Order: sequence, then C-alpha cells, then structure tokens
Amino acid sequence: MSEDFPLPRLAWNPATESFSKGAPRKRVRSSPPVSSDPIFSGDEDPSADNYTQERRKRKYRGPWYRQRPEPDSGSQELNELDHHKKKRPFERQFDSGVFMGSDGTDMGEGMEEIEISFGNGIGNTSALPVRQSREGQAEKEAPSPEELARAQIELCLEEGNESIDLSSRSLTSLSNATIRPLNAFTRVPTSSEAFFPLQPKLKLFLSSNSLTTLPAELFNLERLTVLSLRDNEIHELPPSIGKLQRLRELNLSQNGLRYLPYEILDLLTETSDLSSLSLHPNMFHEAQFPDNGEMVVEELPYKIGLGNRTPKHPFKDAAVAYIIHRSGPEWHPRWKAKFQARTDIRYLDITGKLVKGPIFTHSIPVADLDDTPQPPTSCGVEISRSPSLIEVALNACSRTPQLPFLSDLLPKDSPEYLHTILADTVIKKESGGSKCTICKRNFVLPRTEWIEWWEIAKNLDEAIHSAVSPLRQRENDRDILESMVPLIRRGCSWRCVPEKLVKLDV
Repeated sequence: MSEDFPLPRLAWNPATESFSKGAPRKRVRSSPPVSSDPIFSGDEDPSADNYTQERRKRKYRGPWYRQRPEPDSGSQELNELDHHKKKRPFERQFDSGVFMGSDGTDMGEGMEEIEISFGNGIGNTSALPVRQSREGQAEKEAPSPEELARAQIELCLEEGNESIDLSSRSLTSLSNATIRPLNAFTRVPTSSEAFFPLQPKLKLFLSSNSLTTLPAELFNLERLTVLSLRDNEIHELPPSIGKLQRLRELNLSQNGLRYLPYEILDLLTETSDLSSLSLHPNMFHEAQFPDNGEMVVEELPYKIGLGNRTPKHPFKDAAVAYIIHRSGPEWHPRWKAKFQARTDIRYLDITGKLVKGPIFTHSIPVADLDDTPQPPTSCGVEISRSPSLIEVALNACSRTPQLPFLSDLLPKDSPEYLHTILADTVIKKESGGSKCTICKRNFVLPRTEWIEWWEIAKNLDEAIHSAVSPLRQRENDRDILESMVPLIRRGCSWRCVPEKLVKLDV
C-alpha cells in the first residue's frame, strides 16, 4: 500500500484507569504457565523520577497477576553456582535414596520399633512386624524346582548344548511351558559341520526326581534321541510315547509302572530308531496261566557251570499258541515282538465304573482260547460305537482353557464322580490325550480295556555274542520273565474289543 491509514484514538477512561471502554477482562489461560517466570521491576519510590543517586530497583518474579519479590543477589549467585555444577554421568542408579516405608526393606531397628508401637497404639493387631514380613518376602523369592529347571533349559538353548540334565532336581511336575522352548532348539555348528544340516539330537535326563505325570510337549520333541525317566514315581505312561520315532534310548526303570501303553510298540517298527529299552525293575502285572502240574525240562547244547538242564517257563509254550493281526509297519530286525496272552475284557459304563470283567491285581488270569468277548446285557438297547452324552460334554470341556476350574463351578450337590472325571480329563489333556486302539478315535473315558502280554526282546541274531560264554546266546528264565511286558489297550465303545484268539497248529 502506498500510505498507511492512522488508527482511531482511544479516550482515557477514569473509571477503569485505562484506555479500554469496558471493565478489565480477566485473562484466560489457554496453556499452562512456562517453567521460567518473567521478571519485572517496580518504581514505587517517589524519587525514581530524579535518578539523582544510584539505587537498586526492586524486582518481582512471576506473571502480572501473581507476582512475588525476587530473592536478593546473594541467593541468585548461589543459584547460578548450582546451575553451573558438573553434570552427573549417565548411569543407572540402583539405589535412588528415596525412603519408601511401605515395602519394609530399608527400615532400621529404631523405625521397626516405632512402627510396631504405632500399630499397637491405634489398635491394629493384624499388622505383622517388619522383620517377619521381610522373612516372608525372602521365602517367596526362593525359586521353585521347576523355575530352576526352566533356567537350565534356557541356558542350554543359549549355549546350544544338546544334553539337558535335569536329574536330582526334586521335580514333582513339569508344565508344557517349561518343555515347549526345546522345540526351537538350534545346534551350534563346528568347523567341520559348516556345510551339513544342523539337525539337533536332544538328550533329556529326568532321573531321580518325583515326577508322577509327563507333559504333552515332551512327546512333541521330534529330535529327542535319549529320554531317561529312571527313579521317578510314574504309574502310567501316556500313549503319546509312540510319537518319539527318533528316540534311540529309553529308560523307564525304577518307577511304579504296572503296564505300558499299547502305542509303545510303534517304537519297535522299522520306521523307528530305538536301540536301547530299559524297563526293569517295575511292578508289572504278571500273567497267571492254568497250572497243569507238569514241569518240562529243556536240554541245552552247552555244558557250562553246574549243569545243562533248566526248566522251561510256561511262556515258552504259549509263545506259539496265538496269532494276532496288527496293522502298521513291520518290526525292526533288531527287535522281536510277539503276542503271548491277554486278559478278559473289562467293560465300563459311561462314568468309567466297572460293569463286567476282572479286577487288575498283581497276578491276572489269562483268557481262555475259546473266549469270545461278550458285552453286558442291556435292556433292549443295541450296542453301537456312538459316544455318550458325557463323553461329548467332556470333549467340549477339554477344548476350553477354563478346564482346570470347571470342577469348582459345579453345584455343591453335584455327584462326586463328576469331580473325578473332570480331574481325569485335566490330566489326560495335559499328557496328550488318548486314542482307541481299535478304531483310532479320540476319547476321554474308555468303555473297554484289557491287558496283553507281549514278548519284547532283542533278536539274538542281531546281538553281539560273547566268545567267552556261549551260553549267553540262549535265553534263561529271567530273560523270559523280563521280556513279557504287559500292555494296556483301551476302546471307546463296547464294540471296540479284540478279535477271538486263534491257536496255531504246530
């Protein structure tokens, strides 16, 4: 613009003592005040107009609506000195020096006495002494055996150590979260293995503990080659043991096992790598054969020691008595697996209660050759393979993460067996579940079960013979007894039963 227009002049308002037309407006704070307040000076002295002598003006700090006198120059110099102090190095302060009496960790003896006396003075008798709270906190900070085992597993993962030794750790249980990180194990390559696939060969040692159950994640370790469960308190092995096809050594001795799962036979096939199996000592069920009152004596071709005559065990004759059909891969050449005998069928109702069949004691009678499985008589209801409503409900419950808490949600007047079967469902889910050995269907509560004795031993042709004692090439009574292993089989319905036993003509 070529020229500026002048602004209109405002008249002086004596009422407001300003040039404004109305009352003074209050200042609206749209934002919080700045950290450094402005400083103003005042001219209250009447002689300020003359400036005849040197004087110091009075200073104020703060905004115009909230002013306060500025400190004198001495204090200002001190503030400047503090401002120019050396900067603190950037490091983590583990002890901030702030007193926090709520946690009770930084109190002295005097403060403890004051707090205790103050608590008694106000009538607070429930307050515990600080020393006792400190002791309780120390007890809580002590790591549990499973936490120590988890730390050991993490250390092996970091170092690439394939041998995980958790023996003698006082373990009573292992969760799936503890074992799951082993699925991501990676070997540390050496100079000679730089151009080869790094497939780990895990070795897990859990001996000399107090384990009663095993987690399902343990049987998902595809690269597990050695598993030692010796000297524990395991009473039943999960059927998922058959999934460990790369297992080379398995030690189950010194436990409370009375039978093994039928799926353990999958480790003896030609698709498995198992070469060492330790099962004894254990409290296995023994087969009770009919006593014919005759003792058969077998002649040995070698005359070593005290003689060459030894009695034959009843299993020796029963080994060729039956024929059984089993689906799946062929047996590995290093193993000999042969069916020997079985018990009568145990029939269970929909709640798992025994309806018909033998009671499993230490010695169980074997079934007759002419035995044909006959289910209990039902009231005109045709027997089918359809699951019961309780079985369907338990399958639905096993899929929810709230399964461990469902028992607490039941009414107080609910039957006791509901709490029992829910507890069994929790254990079975954590161990990997079960499948019917006849139709391969998943189930929670079995409807049939029976025990089969199988001869499991290494082939003498594959074993290395001793030149010093050729008698070791022959089987003795102890080898025959230990080779007879009881295997539990379970079905999902009353129609899931084994075939009739057939005697071979020899």
